[in-house]
Amino acid sequence: MKRTMLLTVLFAAVLAMASTMIMAQQSQRTGQGPGTGQNQDAFKPKLYVNLPDWCHNPDGMTLCEETGMIYLNCPNFNLMTDGKKEFAPTLSSIDKDGKFEKLLEYPPLEETGQCGPMGLDFGPDGNLYVCDNQYFHDKDHKSRILCVEMKEGKPTGKITPVVKGLKLANAVMWHENEMWVTDTCLDFPGEFGVGGLWRFKGDEILKQTQPLKMLPNGQDKHLVVKESVKKIGREEASGADGMTVDKNGVIYFGNFGDGVMYAVTVDKTNDSVQCTKILDDERFQCCDGIFYDAACDLIFINDSQKNAIHYMTPIREGGTRVFCRTLWENDDTDGTDGLLDQPCECVVRDGKMIIANFDWPFPGLKNTAVDKPYTISVIDLAPLYERMQQRQRQPRQ
Repeated sequence: MKRTMLLTVLFAAVLAMASTMIMAQQSQRTGQGPGTGQNQDAFKPKLYVNLPDWCHNPDGMTLCEETGMIYLNCPNFNLMTDGKKEFAPTLSSIDKDGKFEKLLEYPPLEETGQCGPMGLDFGPDGNLYVCDNQYFHDKDHKSRILCVEMKEGKPTGKITPVVKGLKLANAVMWHENEMWVTDTCLDFPGEFGVGGLWRFKGDEILKQTQPLKMLPNGQDKHLVVKESVKKIGREEASGADGMTVDKNGVIYFGNFGDGVMYAVTVDKTNDSVQCTKILDDERFQCCDGIFYDAACDLIFINDSQKNAIHYMTPIREGGTRVFCRTLWENDDTDGTDGLLDQPCECVVRDGKMIIANFDWPFPGLKNTAVDKPYTISVIDLAPLYERMQQRQRQPRQ
């Protein structure tokens, strides 16, 4: 009897240990990370910038590597009166001391009377390239890419369209003398949701005398990726949103509507584009802006649905396996004290993650109201850096 009882106890212990190991492995792949549980406060966001009313809807950011200056677009889609924005869309800067400064107000597109500046990035000519999202004002291929001429870190006031005819221009990125753009809502007939990725050769943009006009409905050769969106959860049909590139030149983007992540590579032998699904997990159903941080070799994902920041490993050569964890998540908030209030974009500067809080609620998001304060948050990544360094030093088993 005693022997049978002992065997039973040992068997139960083995099962418990096996269960613990399986749960740990699952957590390593897609589960909750150091932003939950006893270490949660290590990554608690703090208030970085309290924005004025004329910048109540911050969105795209980019970092100037040479100066450390952050450039921020604010489309101000909120606070409309009789179809007109109460505040003009703006380009601003945030220096290393957190000083916030308005640099310009974007002029509207004559056809719509609006401008919706979102993603932005520096081109090889030193100018800023900006996604003008006209989809929220006119869905008939009115979105554009604008070139904002820059001199000594400031806009000169000259703004020129370089691409026309996009649907919902969202993120823009220059890589190896090519300009890549995500399009969130291609609206193909008979399909629930489709997003895509545009690719433009540098000379097409930098040496042009007239803006490129894209063919509609997926007919243009520059639309190199088209990926569908799953009808799940909040039934959001928006596709390709945030975009980044890792140290190996792999491009990543994710869908806003279902959180599915993709990796994009270019075959140098025939210049063809390959797109591979790398993460599809029901616990992550929203991807807004993303940012690759070379210091820790991780990709940070802004989850507007859950008021969360996740992080994902890049793919390794010859593989598609990634690991994704949650750094931080909080409930609905007005952003007081820097808690996340619909995070949409982030950059990392000197080990600090700077996060724009979009604060424009859609159905199914935790964020339920546009409310003051309008904020930029910050998370100190030092504990994560230390943890990643420790793992790198550990021998592989």
